[in-house]
Amino acid sequence: MVTMEDEAKRVIDAARGQGVHLRLIGGLAVKLHCPSAEHRELSRTYGDLDCVGYRSQREKISRLLEDLGYEPNRRFNALQGHRRLLFDNPQLGFDVDVFLDIFPMCHQLNFLHRLELDEYTVPVADLFLSKLQVVELNEKDVKDTYALIEDHEIGETDDREVIDSRRIARLCGDDWGWYKTITMNIEKVVALADDYLAGEEKELVTGRLRRLHQIIEQAPKSMKWKMRARVGEKVRWYDLPEDVDHLQGAG
Repeated sequence: MVTMEDEAKRVIDAARGQGVHLRLIGGLAVKLHCPSAEHRELSRTYGDLDCVGYRSQREKISRLLEDLGYEPNRRFNALQGHRRLLFDNPQLGFDVDVFLDIFPMCHQLNFLHRLELDEYTVPVADLFLSKLQVVELNEKDVKDTYALIEDHEIGETDDREVIDSRRIARLCGDDWGWYKTITMNIEKVVALADDYLAGEEKELVTGRLRRLHQIIEQAPKSMKWKMRARVGEKVRWYDLPEDVDHLQGAG
């Protein structure tokens, strides 16, 4: 039986062989990086193969997936193919959802020049951002966040297995909306820790999250950030994508 992890690697290896940049995002990407995601209170089920690719390679991505046995959702891809592509593999029972350049949810996470930084997934800092950009966190987001933080140190480094605080601090320092959502969700995840973690694991995870929160607070803030901060919560600072329910269910 082909596992979802095996199939994801097959697709990405095939893409790499053709010079196509395709990387996993979502829960399965977290699982590939995090032993903690497979046991105790943090285990969960996974849905589609959620990927990010470059819009400039859209046609190559489509040909690649069709060659690998995937059938395109032709109507959706014709209408939305500038930003997102959908495919399914009836034989395997797996769907592939490809976001192009931008991963949209409550905020816009831009992956230009980011897909070369890891072998099979987007960078772990981006996985963290993709989970905590959701204003209304669901349990999958919470579990994946704990797994990421438990298994990865926070640091200023290009090491693939360290969450790069520079990436997070720069994004939150430039955009008040990102800052508001990420810091708000760090507080939520810390507050929920008793429901999922105990002992040394809890202390490790909450300590790292609090340190990251402090790094974000201390990071330089742009003029754009300061102007938006004056408005604060009086104006909504996040998006409500039309298909947010589907996006939250994926990955």
